[in-house]
Amino acid sequence: MYSFAARLLFSALVTTVIISCQKEVDGTILSGGGGTPAPNQKPKVGTTWTYRYYIYHQDGSLYQSFILTYKAKSLDTLGGETWLRIIDVDADTTVYYLKSKADGLYQYANSASNLFCKDPASLGDSYTTYNEGGPENFIVKGVKDTLPTGIGDIPVNYYEGFKSSVLIDLVWYNEYAWIVRKSQYRNRSLIPPPFWYKYSTLFLDKIVY
Repeated sequence: MYSFAARLLFSALVTTVIISCQKEVDGTILSGGGGTPAPNQKPKVGTTWTYRYYIYHQDGSLYQSFILTYKAKSLDTLGGETWLRIIDVDADTTVYYLKSKADGLYQYANSASNLFCKDPASLGDSYTTYNEGGPENFIVKGVKDTLPTGIGDIPVNYYEGFKSSVLIDLVWYNEYAWIVRKSQYRNRSLIPPPFWYKYSTLFLDKIVY
């Protein structure tokens, strides 16, 4: 009887651990938020973002996970405007050139200023921009929704980006922390028809101004 009870207890503990790990994998461990919400200031030279970055198998299971640190390294002049150069600290490579304007967050890409995250925005707003190597059509799917993150429960706008009518990017943006979550879809198939699956998700855990 004791042995059977022990096995039951062990099974329950293993189940709890598995469920907890799954929550961490899909990001829901952040439910309820934590830490300090973004203050009323915007990123500047020296600001750092700490993200958890998950890469998935096509069946949705976790393939890899690691920590990414981005930093606003410098103010660079491009196209007659000043832009924050955002780098991946470990790789020492430029990720974005970003700038906050009256109508949202812009990125400098393809030798031009491009609207990345429209703000202020209304549900259903759409705009065509240039992102990650080509034209992309973004649609505003959420406005000032509350999102649990590593810096607390914060208001975000949510955008879906399409290339050739295929959903590629899911972006959550806060005006004071900028990109707080980002998922991306990729084509897994080497031959037609294409098979699109969620390839990665970036979760903001910390920002230091």
